[in-house]
Amino acid sequence: MRRLLSGPDFLVLPGVYDALTAKIAERVGFQCLVMGGYSIAASRLGQPDVGYLTMTEMAQAVKTICDASPLPLFADGDTGYGNALSVQRTVIEYEKAGAAAILFEDQVWPKRCGHMQGKEVISSDEHAMKIRAAKDACSNPDTVIIARTDSRAVLGLDEAIRRGHQYFDAGADALFIEAPQDENELAAIGKAFPGKILLANMIEGGKTPILTPEQLQNLGYKAVFWPCTALYAVLKSLEEVFSELHRTGTTTGVGDRLHSFSHFNQLIGLSNYASLEKKYGINKKNEEVSP
Repeated sequence: MRRLLSGPDFLVLPGVYDALTAKIAERVGFQCLVMGGYSIAASRLGQPDVGYLTMTEMAQAVKTICDASPLPLFADGDTGYGNALSVQRTVIEYEKAGAAAILFEDQVWPKRCGHMQGKEVISSDEHAMKIRAAKDACSNPDTVIIARTDSRAVLGLDEAIRRGHQYFDAGADALFIEAPQDENELAAIGKAFPGKILLANMIEGGKTPILTPEQLQNLGYKAVFWPCTALYAVLKSLEEVFSELHRTGTTTGVGDRLHSFSHFNQLIGLSNYASLEKKYGINKKNEEVSP
């Protein structure tokens, strides 16, 4: 992850929430992934991103994704699920699960999705100590610690920028200011942190305008997250296909929206398991397996 962040390429990261979405993102050619609590809460609990998930549930989601794909993963550490000591435990568990980068935000717990109303933030001094604690807890020197501030919606852009500087001073490797309201605000953030690693967040229908990678790079950003795209795409597709199935009792009318049995087996790697079964003499019906 550090090599990618220090390289010349602007990074576009798809949001994944399970093993299958991670495999799909890897297959189409992405270099790295991002996992956020918004999609995990929806896929695991069928609930909104309002702080229902525990740290252990999120760490398990990190492990599931990292076990399925070797791509480096940006993992959402929410608020760290408590004080600075809780942040340290989160770092330990996320590193063991395989996270390459961990993001911590300065919201009051239970938090909310960054584009929702009703957010509150803790003091910048408290969050700076959380960032320092996170850095101290890293056992892998390559683990990237990202500071996120949600203060734009609560205290204004100037305060969000001030907090960003404080979080960098505390040791953050990268900064994510959540939910700028327009392109001018995105530009102001870029100008405030020359030479620093800045991350942007694009949510379809959210508070921040959708910009191209070229536009964001020109404004001073290094990477952009698309954390909800997979979730929204699956929701729309399944609603349409399930509605057809419910109405007609068959998927014949929506067959063009489905991958085939063979294509899915190819994606999931069935042939690899068939080769292993052959190698180890598994399921060789009517054949004697040599000792």
